[in-house]
Order: sequence, then C-alpha cells, then structure tokens
Amino acid sequence: MRRRPFFAMLLVPALLAVCVSEALGQGNNTTTFNAGIRIDANGVVARAFSKANAKSLSRERTLAAKNSTLPADMNQHSALRKVSLVRLEAQCAEYFDAGKPIPPEMFYLAGLQRIEYLFVFPETNDVVIAGPAEGFYPSMSGSVVGSENGRPVLRLDDLLVALRSVRRADHLGCSIDPEPGKLSAMTRYINANSSPATAGVIRGRYQRMKRILGMQNVSVTGVPEDSHYARVLVAADYRMKLISLGLEKPGVRGLSSHLSLLKGGGNAIQRWWFTPLYDAFQTNPDHTAFQFNGQRAQLMSQQEFVDAAGNRSNANFTKVSTQRFAKLFTQSFPELAERVPLFGELANLVDLAVLAALIDKEQIGEKTNWSMALFLDAQRAPIQTAEVPKQVASLVALKSLKGGRSIIGLVGGGVTINPRRTLRDSEFSADESEALGTVRKESASTRVPQEHPWWWD
Repeated sequence: MRRRPFFAMLLVPALLAVCVSEALGQGNNTTTFNAGIRIDANGVVARAFSKANAKSLSRERTLAAKNSTLPADMNQHSALRKVSLVRLEAQCAEYFDAGKPIPPEMFYLAGLQRIEYLFVFPETNDVVIAGPAEGFYPSMSGSVVGSENGRPVLRLDDLLVALRSVRRADHLGCSIDPEPGKLSAMTRYINANSSPATAGVIRGRYQRMKRILGMQNVSVTGVPEDSHYARVLVAADYRMKLISLGLEKPGVRGLSSHLSLLKGGGNAIQRWWFTPLYDAFQTNPDHTAFQFNGQRAQLMSQQEFVDAAGNRSNANFTKVSTQRFAKLFTQSFPELAERVPLFGELANLVDLAVLAALIDKEQIGEKTNWSMALFLDAQRAPIQTAEVPKQVASLVALKSLKGGRSIIGLVGGGVTINPRRTLRDSEFSADESEALGTVRKESASTRVPQEHPWWWD
C-alpha cells in the first residue's frame, strides 16, 4: 500500500508536492483543483478566482522565487527546454514502483509552458517535446505558473489524460446548457412579458427569468469528468460566458462584452464554443521533427432558436454582433492566455491533445519502440479524482434600452477539441530551408545532465 508523504503546508515547494501526490493518485483523499472555479459536493460550479494587480503579482513571484527548492538550472528561463517523454516515463515508473510521490519538477514537465516542437529519434528510441520553460509556483489564480512571465506550465496528469483519451474518443470537450423544459418556460414568460416597462419592472422580470431558468447542466465528453483536464475545459467555457455577458472584465483592450454590442432585435440564444486554431505545422522530409505554430484556440459562433418545447436548433443566420464577439475574442485570445492563466491552460490542453493525436497518426511509438506502458495504464498510474462539475447557475444578463425596452443575454456553448480533425484539416508544410532539421539535431540528448537525464536546455 502506498503511503502518503508528510509535507509542511506553509511553503511553496511543499504545496507543489502535495498537489503532485494528490493529482497522480498517490494520496488517500480526493483533491480540489482550482482552475478559476470551485465545485461543491453537489457538483455545482461557481466562481473562485481572485483579482490581482501588478504589484501583488510581483510580490507573489518574488516570494515564490525566494522559497523555491527547484533545481537551480530549472529555475532559469529557457527559450527551448527539451523533455524526453520516454525517459520521463522511465523515471516516473521508478517512483511509482517504489511508492514514492512524483517530484514537482517531473509533474510539471520541467516548467514547459508550451509545446513548440516534437522531435523523434528512432536511432536512440527517444521522443522529445520542446518549448519555452522556467521555474514555477502555485499562484493565487489557482494555476501553477511561471515565476517570471506568469504563464501556466504543462502538467503530467493532463498529458496522461490526453494520451489515453485521444486513442478512444473522437473529440474532447464540454458543454454548459439549460434544460429544455425550463428554457421553454422562460420563452413563454418572455413572450407574455415583453412590453415596454419601467426600469424597476424590467429588473423584476429579469430576476423572475433567472429563477425560471434555474440551474444549467454541465456535460464532459471524451475525458474523465473528474480530471483536472475536464475542470479546465469547464472553467474556460464558464469564464468565456462571464466575459460575453459583461460579468467579468479581463482587462484586454478591444475585447467588449457581447451584451454591449447588442442594439436590439429580440431575445435569442447565442452559442459560442472553443475549437483548436493552428497555423501550418512544419515538418521535415522523414517526419522526425514537427513544429507547432499558431495561437492554439479560437471562438466559433452560432445563433440558435428555441421551439415551444424548449428544444434548440441552429438558425440559418448568425447575427453580426454574435460573429463580432467571436472574432474579437479570437483576436484577443493570445493576450487573454497571457493575462488569464486559465486560458493559457486551455491552450496547453489543446497542445497536449494534438500532440497525442500526432504521436498516434505518425506511429511514433512504433518507430521508437515506445509502448507507453506506464503512461497508458490507468491502473498503474491513476489520475486523482476531484469533484465532478454537474451544474452551474444560469448565466443571464440584462441590458436596458431606450423606451422601456430590454435585451436578455443568454449563452450556450462549450469546448470541442477534435485533435485528429485538426491534424487532417491543417496544412503540413515542408521545411525547405532545413532549419527544422537543424533544431532537431541541436536538440538531441548528447550532453544530458546526470542529475536529470529526462530534460535539458
């Protein structure tokens, strides 16, 4: 039986260690992932993110750097850190088989913050991912982020979920949607109470509609619904809806709420959902090097109608305001991923799903004799469970117009990551300059530190 290690809970390194032991199923209790939301025992989702100014973030990072016990070379920023997935798995196996907790530097993949390259070395049976990296710490946002730039780092449990899930599911995602019966009841109420009225009456109607609509259902597909991966998907969808209704202001110039863009024209449901967005992938002639390009995620849009039974269907048009918000959000996503760690985590999840699909598509395991025996074994390497997101209070917003009229903002949507389709639909351009081959050659593990043979700069 594995023992749960004892940690002092006051120090940043200890907090990281506790997070690691729980998230990889090495503790005895369930853990609580944050990701900007909290989930109670009944599965109800609510906001749980804190506002921080530049001064408080600076203090937080300074304290984290002071208390850090990460290896000194890992604490340094690296423009291109390399992580051998084959050697990482071997190191993890030693810890798992000995009943020891995975150390933070392994769980957080040596501080990698984005996957920019995938290198395959059949001659040495190695598979390497590479990207920018730095030291890290658990921030007030609920994410573990870089100690210099504040971007979230990649997580081992998310990698395992991606590798396992992509093999058996066409798409990974989530959705937050109202119940048809309650949606029908709200539609009838709106039709019976749509006449111009005073501000007080309109506010009363608004509160009544929120009560009628009640709770919305959360569904997760393709990944374990109690995993950190699922929680980030749900949190990203939820936070996007808050921004669309003007209930959260992320502080990104040019990103207006959808409600502020509405001029009138009736109440309807707008559906927005995240999907992957990549520029062309680059590869070399023998497909042993791949470069990931692009911002990773975009927001799609669709107008919906509701029939008398509360069933939703796609309209044969999408309003300009709905399309405009999706475009603004997509254009703002790179800055959002920098400012809001949660959206950076969403970008990381997309990268991991596409990485898993690319490994499968290119038969990289077969080319390198890498069976992923531990990484694919949910019994031997379990992922710790957390509360399952099941419901969320309906997100509805009100905008008053001239003449006693009003607009009700109601949003549906979710996240849909279809990594295989992403690879099918993406262009793979040949690296005619051979620059990619040069980066691969320079990234080969010829001088790997003995202290950590699974990563190097």
